[in-house]
This record gives sequence, structure tokens and C-alpha cells, in this order.
Amino acid sequence: MIGSLSAKAYQHIQRKLLSGEWSAGDVLSEHSVAQEIGISRTPVREAFRHLEQEGVLEQVPRFGTRVRALDRRDLVELYELREALEPFAVAQAAGRLTPEDSATLEALCGEFQKVAAELRQKGKSRPDAAMMKRLMSADMAYHQLLIRAAGNRRMMKIVADSRVLARIFSTSRQEHDLKVIEQTHRYHVGILQAVQCGRAEEARTLMAEHIRASLQEALEHYERQHAASELQALPLGLPEELLGDLHRLERHSQTAARRKRPRSSSSPPG
Repeated sequence: MIGSLSAKAYQHIQRKLLSGEWSAGDVLSEHSVAQEIGISRTPVREAFRHLEQEGVLEQVPRFGTRVRALDRRDLVELYELREALEPFAVAQAAGRLTPEDSATLEALCGEFQKVAAELRQKGKSRPDAAMMKRLMSADMAYHQLLIRAAGNRRMMKIVADSRVLARIFSTSRQEHDLKVIEQTHRYHVGILQAVQCGRAEEARTLMAEHIRASLQEALEHYERQHAASELQALPLGLPEELLGDLHRLERHSQTAARRKRPRSSSSPPG
């Protein structure tokens, strides 16, 4: 259990990561984070330790604290963890939703339907940053509300952490299209209806299928990103002086792009 100031620092760091302002490989400074929040370095250090234990940050000799990069195995393990827990949770929640939670979950499902309708109306296939923020907020709340209905607080924490890790590391720039949004909406509606009607096994099966579909989307994106990185690493065969100029231009372009990056996460709903 971390103190209130450490919790404040923890939440601040997590928001920065989820927004995409900080990403895998970035080095974080206790001093800078403390100044941003207006607290001392001690609670920030405690938050760093907590995030290291969760696998979000890592200590690197001569560099300091760095945002950890996830590999393919990490990504698969996170989704496997979710598949082990969330289907069980929705089966436990079947027939136990309060009228208030049921109404909220229906509204959260409606967000996906609304965004899909807006995209069709505009003749677009991909949501903008504002739409993605709506989708991600609705998706996170939907899954957490269902798990809360199961009445297991520890499960809520584990699943929330695994979802946050997947969003931070592997899918911060994943492309989305209307097809994925509509598929997610169908799964969410189907799972909710099964839970509302007390059909535990149907809810369990649909949630497992939903998580596996989300994993497939994430893995396809990971493979595309990995292939692109390997291609960029190929030598250009330019003279040293031209390579130096090219590297300076690349660093300038990356800095400018990071400053313009929308402050929203766009990991796959699910």
C-alpha cells in the first residue's frame, strides 16, 4: 500500500504513459516528476519502485529509470492473464447486476455504436483522437464494472493493471477501423445481455472470444511495427558526413512529432 502523495505520483506517471507523452525507452527523472506535481522526490521514488514491481519501469545502469519496452511474449502473457480472469468474473457476475450498473453498461456499449455511426456519417473508416479517447474510456469502464459486479477486489486490481500495461507498451499507436469498433460493440452487447439474463456460460464464452480477438489485433500490430523497425535499421550506405546530417534531421523530426502527438491512447478496445 503506497501513501497518498506516492499514489498521486503513481497516477500522474500512469496518465503520462497512457496519453502517449511518455513511451517505451524514455528515461524518467525523479526531480522532474516531483517538480511537475509539486511534491518532494521521496514519494516519487516510492511510486517509481511500485511501477518497477509492476513491470512498467526498469532501472538501467548509467541511464536511470526508464519506461520498459514490452516484447511479444509479454503481450501474449498479459492477454492470457486477462483470459484466465475476465471470463470467470463475468460468469460470477451473471444475474447479479444492479439496475444502476446495468444501465451504465448499456450506455457504455452505446458509445461504441455512436462513434461507429459518426464515422459512417462522415464517410471515414478511422476515429480521430477525440473519438479514440471516448472509446478507450468506455472500454475500460465497461470491463471494470463487469468485474466489480463479480465482487472480487483483487481481481479488479490485477485485470486493471494488465490492461494498462498492454495499452502503455504495445498498442499506443495501433491503427483502428470501423470494423474493429463494430466487432467490439457486438461483443460488449452480447456479453452484457448474457450477464443480465443470468446466462453464465454464454457470458464466459463470449468474453474469452472477445479477449482472443483483441489479442490477435494487438499481435498483428506488433508484427507490423517490428517489421518496420527492422527495415529502418538496415544500413543506408551513405558517406559519414551525410549520415550525420540525416541523424540530426531524424532527431529533430522525432522531437517535433512527439510535441504534436495527441494526448490520447489508441490501443485496441477489448
